[in-house]
Amino acid sequence: MNKLRKLSKRHIISVIIVCGIYFLLVHIFGNRDNFGDNRQKLELIEEGIQSDENQGQCRMPDLPLYPSEMMNFLHDEPPIDCGEEGDDWVKCERSTCFIRPAVMVRKGRIHCDFADILRIDDFRIELADPVTTEETYKLSKSDFARVKCHKVDRSERWHGTVLGVRDSVNIEGGKMDGKLNVLIYGYDSLSRNAFMRKLPKSFAYLTEELHGDVLMGYNVVGDGTPQALIPLLTGLTELELPETRKRMRNSNFVNVYPMIWKDYEEEGYVTAFNEDVPDIGTFSYRLNGFDEQPTHHYMRTYYLAIKGELNQYRKLCVGHQPRHKTMLEYTKEFMLKYTKTPRFVFSFHGELSHDSINLVGVADGDFTAWLKELHSRSVLNNTLLVVMSDHGNRFAEVRNTLQGKQEERLPFFAFVFPEWWKKKYPEAYSNFKENTQRLVTPFDVHATLRDLLKLQSGGTRDSRQEHSRAISLFDRIPETRSCADAYIEPHWCACLNWRQINDTSLDIVVRAAVSIVDTINLFTHEHRNLCSLLTLSEINWAAKLAPHDNLLRFKQNKDFDGFLADLSSTTQVFTEMYQIKLTTSPGGAIYEASVTHDLTMHAFSVRMSDISRVNQYGNQARCIMETQPELRKYCYCRQD
Repeated sequence: MNKLRKLSKRHIISVIIVCGIYFLLVHIFGNRDNFGDNRQKLELIEEGIQSDENQGQCRMPDLPLYPSEMMNFLHDEPPIDCGEEGDDWVKCERSTCFIRPAVMVRKGRIHCDFADILRIDDFRIELADPVTTEETYKLSKSDFARVKCHKVDRSERWHGTVLGVRDSVNIEGGKMDGKLNVLIYGYDSLSRNAFMRKLPKSFAYLTEELHGDVLMGYNVVGDGTPQALIPLLTGLTELELPETRKRMRNSNFVNVYPMIWKDYEEEGYVTAFNEDVPDIGTFSYRLNGFDEQPTHHYMRTYYLAIKGELNQYRKLCVGHQPRHKTMLEYTKEFMLKYTKTPRFVFSFHGELSHDSINLVGVADGDFTAWLKELHSRSVLNNTLLVVMSDHGNRFAEVRNTLQGKQEERLPFFAFVFPEWWKKKYPEAYSNFKENTQRLVTPFDVHATLRDLLKLQSGGTRDSRQEHSRAISLFDRIPETRSCADAYIEPHWCACLNWRQINDTSLDIVVRAAVSIVDTINLFTHEHRNLCSLLTLSEINWAAKLAPHDNLLRFKQNKDFDGFLADLSSTTQVFTEMYQIKLTTSPGGAIYEASVTHDLTMHAFSVRMSDISRVNQYGNQARCIMETQPELRKYCYCRQD
């Protein structure tokens, strides 16, 4: 027995020594590896960007809305049914919470206990002492409260979590004085095409009624939400910022980041940051989150509070309201609360769109109605509205298609400026309009948000550095900008590359060229009595338009944080595009055109809008000059 005890003690001492050595090594080498790991990854990324062989002008792919390779993934979801919203006994508007009049009519006198929900940090909350009332309740300590109500005779009860915009926020020097509010509303995992497919009413209202400008060349700079939002909010990548990852010893809270809303707070703005699905929060899933509340109003506290209640409600509901409407309402109430103070709010919704390519479609009507109400209540008269996404859908099945990979890199991004602002800053807005057709990144949006503050304050704007990766959208982005110029790694670059074909006699090139001539002849067919039938005389130049090799090879992240790429995929390609420059006979007209080759159907297609004549037609089209002006570039008048 004594021997066993002695042996046990020896084992215990050995274990203690081994554990001590282990933790000492972790302390000595772990932190050193942490710093070296970040620096090494940053060097690898920059090396990959600079070694990109395709440094030329970016040409974005023209992606169809309903591609055949993705149709199997697309369907409509049934609407969300939460019952009658009026069945929730209590409602808040701005800072005032009250029992719904219709409920009191039906049920008589009601007593309610309101307990403010207080934030401890990004992971913990506590309840204040409850206050009992049958009148209104003013939110002052928190924007959120847990409520328990009962009829006076206690025959019926109701409980729920309510939210409003409390009264207790004091903003020093916060006056409008011609300042533009900034309202950013984002959806997780929504490409530009997916937004148009699944939120068609919202897209139409944004672009046709509000005259919003969509960034057609907005390209991601990394994998996942943090690598999209961190550059947008700070102008830097995660690797360039202080360490904030949970698993790293002595790492910082995310408050150390130079968030753009801090710049706005310094200019007297009241700020809000809202994000749902707290378990996968942008700054709290891998990262440490915020110790101090990051903005004046912060919706994470609400989502932590309702987490344990959700199994009591119908699917995607909180009480009798669809959950996605909660953030819409809170954002609207925030904008309506501070009528004399400039506002900056970033709301980011993920529940409907993060895990599904289809579910976000159920929000189309509600989002459109929200936009209409902001417009009708004059909120947009002095507000820059930005509707955006971080990246496209990242489902494995969709991601394995070529279009799925391209859409992942091309999220939705649109700006709506007030009309008076466009007239007050015509040069800035003119540049912005031009830049909607340029290659744009989150770095540029961050520069634009900073530039807006300087523009409206009359301060000196930063002169754009020639080789800077960030360019304000109020400055002109060069047409020749490449992914390397914009600090985009090749496997994240959605730009297509022209690869010149030296042998223009190849059958595939000749067939593509003939399809161009056939398309022109079809266009002039009804006027064959005037216009000659054209034939292919010479192929002057040919090139194949293709995605980056690394984009096709991209499979997934190689590391946990999404900094490095696994390039082992073999993506199947169903279409190819060619650019052809050719000469026709008679007349020697020279055309350039893009031709799409469907590999499954072995067919070529050309749009007339993609055919450009690059030499003068002069007197060749004299026979239709006045009567058919649209044919001038394509008609060689018959000589007989």
